[in-house]
Amino acid sequence: MSLGFCKEMKRIFPRLKRFGKTAGHDRLAYRDYQIEIGNYYLTHYVEPFVSGKKILDIGCAEGGVLEAFEKQGYDCTGLEYSEHRIEYAKENSPAGIKFIHGNIEEAKLENKFSVILLLDVIEHLENKQSALESIRQALLPDGILVISFPPIRSAFGGHQQVMSSFLQYIPFLHLLPEKIYLWLLEHIEKKNVESFFRNYKTGITIRHFENLIAQVGFQIKAKIFHLVRPRQAFRFGIKIRENHFNWFQEYLSSGAVYILKI
Repeated sequence: MSLGFCKEMKRIFPRLKRFGKTAGHDRLAYRDYQIEIGNYYLTHYVEPFVSGKKILDIGCAEGGVLEAFEKQGYDCTGLEYSEHRIEYAKENSPAGIKFIHGNIEEAKLENKFSVILLLDVIEHLENKQSALESIRQALLPDGILVISFPPIRSAFGGHQQVMSSFLQYIPFLHLLPEKIYLWLLEHIEKKNVESFFRNYKTGITIRHFENLIAQVGFQIKAKIFHLVRPRQAFRFGIKIRENHFNWFQEYLSSGAVYILKI
């Protein structure tokens, strides 16, 4: 075994330990990871498309994404459904960032924004159309909506990577028939069964998503598909790779990013 191979394994194995780690494992580190994501989205998906600096992050969690924008002079607001996550965000974010506790499927947004982020949230929503209609009403005429999501038919589109059992390592697990998948959740995973099964029901394909945004009245300014998406790259220290294959996008794209306008 070569010395170079051994060094590469030493580099990779610590990163593999991050597989499936969530905010609950190390909240401070997770927030730093959010800041990395925020910086990447700011540079690649916001600044090239809009000049306005009033931003709303829906599903802001610990608030790290907004901190990246706040440092660049943005007027930042975060909307988050989880009470304990938004309390953490309030306690650990710059004073200028505003946070709102609420559910975008029910909330009526009173203010208008030049940038709205919906990052890895839409696949969890049951009433996607209602949420998108509320967002559309809150977007300024020259503003943009940035949405990212893992297509449900992609390898880890069921979010099984955050399971606690060995099921977290099995790609395309969530494409099994409903009864088999539920049995695996109940008898092997056992934790957060209701949450994972809900994701099984609410996940969205690329085709369904594009039909939905057309119905609501959004137009696509740009769309990017990834073989390795930014979240994976920052978590494991690997290179972001776009997916330029037109065939099998639903299955080969680990993530999709859409920049939308009205």
